[in-house]
Amino acid sequence: MIYLILSALIGIALGDTIYIRGLKLINITVAFPVAQSAMPLFTLGAAVLFLGETITWALFLGTTLVLAGIYLIAGPGEKNRFPLAVPTAEKKGMGIGLILIASLLWAISISLLKVGLQEVSLILANGVRLPVASLALIILILFQKSLQQPTRLHIRDVAVAAITGILAFGLGGLLFLQALLYSGAAKATVLTSAAPLFGLPLSLVFLKERVTKRIAVGTVLVILGIGFIV
Repeated sequence: MIYLILSALIGIALGDTIYIRGLKLINITVAFPVAQSAMPLFTLGAAVLFLGETITWALFLGTTLVLAGIYLIAGPGEKNRFPLAVPTAEKKGMGIGLILIASLLWAISISLLKVGLQEVSLILANGVRLPVASLALIILILFQKSLQQPTRLHIRDVAVAAITGILAFGLGGLLFLQALLYSGAAKATVLTSAAPLFGLPLSLVFLKERVTKRIAVGTVLVILGIGFIV
């Protein structure tokens, strides 16, 4: 159980907080590709060094293709749909540094989670992590000197947040734990980083975005990479 608690504190409470701090310094078009590329690489190294997992040529090639595809799909393109503020060199460097630190903490968290799954059931493991991280964040907020006035939320906002939490941390978290247990930390993390591929159809339907050559090539690379990995 101690591994699950440490995983929640390091990955969710600390890692996510540092990532959000990094987002305040750099644009999401830079932060997201950096995080989605760095975390699988850090996790791959941790899985080999501490979990005894092996790197095959298929896993290496698949990881390379997936990361290249992610960059093309989610990375900065020729034109931004919305105008974004250009961060200074100092803020950009600090922001990328924070994103990399968060990615490293996520990799450590996943490694601890893999070890912790050997002791408890998947449902129990998924039910422990979020409350532990939430409690840690609440304690952290209480120690802050200045607190902003809480924003008034509408019922619709609460409902959307609740549904998102159930899908992401409930169903999604349980499926990730199962993948982590049966396929290993390296494979599960690389496949999870391919999330932009699955968000593409939703953006086409609901956001009316068009498929560019860059996105099309990135999609093909991710699909080929997944084929090598699985």
